[in-house]
Amino acid sequence: MRLGVLIHAETVAPEAWPPLSRVLGDLGEVAVVRAYADWSAAAVAHWFPVLRRHRIQLRHQFRTRSTQDPALVALAMDAPEFAVDCAADGVVLVGDVASSMPVLLRLREQGLAVVVAGPPSTPLDIRDACSDFVDLATLPDGPDPRTGRHRA
Repeated sequence: MRLGVLIHAETVAPEAWPPLSRVLGDLGEVAVVRAYADWSAAAVAHWFPVLRRHRIQLRHQFRTRSTQDPALVALAMDAPEFAVDCAADGVVLVGDVASSMPVLLRLREQGLAVVVAGPPSTPLDIRDACSDFVDLATLPDGPDPRTGRHRA
């Protein structure tokens, strides 16, 4: 299965990506990864090394008010078109996407598998509506056993 991944980076720690990418690799090929945030904010600066190392594309949305979440809105608006553009069989929504039921249902209507990787507080309706749920708090720790020295 070819997967497109959309990360709400303001709501998930970058340390979650390496073990999550290993879990997703067991589900299929991770073809495209995008991370949404207000990248001018100091709170997400710790994502930059992860973005570079793991070929994650960033999508910038300025946060003008603390009560708005433009990154999540942009993620939700991009998701259906993104799935078509990257020829995905499934879409993975990562982070606190509890208010994203409409986009989740729209993706399912398009015949796509939808995996949600979220916090333990992810509502049951989101967990039930997606094809698979990954609890970010239960991801395995430790180095990737597939990494090591490479022979030339």
